[in-house]
Amino acid sequence: MIIDSKEKSAELLPNYDAVVGSQSLIRNPPPTPVVYNFTGWSQNSMLVMPPRDSPVQQPLYRITVELDMNPFLPVSYVTRIFRCGVADTDLVGEFSFALNNKRAVLTMGDTSTRLANALFSVNSNPRHFNWMLGNRLHWDCRETTENGSPMCIVSTDSIQLATFVPPPPDRSPPLPDATLTIFPYGHRLMDDIVVSALVVERMLNR
Repeated sequence: MIIDSKEKSAELLPNYDAVVGSQSLIRNPPPTPVVYNFTGWSQNSMLVMPPRDSPVQQPLYRITVELDMNPFLPVSYVTRIFRCGVADTDLVGEFSFALNNKRAVLTMGDTSTRLANALFSVNSNPRHFNWMLGNRLHWDCRETTENGSPMCIVSTDSIQLATFVPPPPDRSPPLPDATLTIFPYGHRLMDDIVVSALVVERMLNR
């Protein structure tokens, strides 16, 4: 059963002393929800960090964005998501959006496809999606928090996996960090959740 957002916000999230790292979390998922933060944009990248009170402040993912100037394709920006580890070179996935919005391509693992084959709007709603690449995820961003941020609830087979709250798009700087709350089962699908969260965020702001 999907947890009501009011009940969710009232939960007390624990202080985790476990070793962070996405592979460790997949093998040994925490028994209760964990809130991860997306850092501000700095030195051409953004990091996904564990809770601020965690004793080990090692990033789980590194996100980069750059322009693709291929003369045979529309100019586009490419977002890449790397799993952090010894060398921080483990590419989880990447996607590109053309500046003219006429082309969007997504790659995860050995699969490369048009975004239209991986993300589908539910009933043509621009804040409600089904993610169909790899693990199937349901993204419902129709709720809005008090400060104007979308409140995205991620689920699969009626099991809540995560909530994602990006910064409010119309707020003046400085913006709050985006947060990703991963529920116990969601840690097993964290790569898919992080990649799809960034894709959904782009779609919400198109």
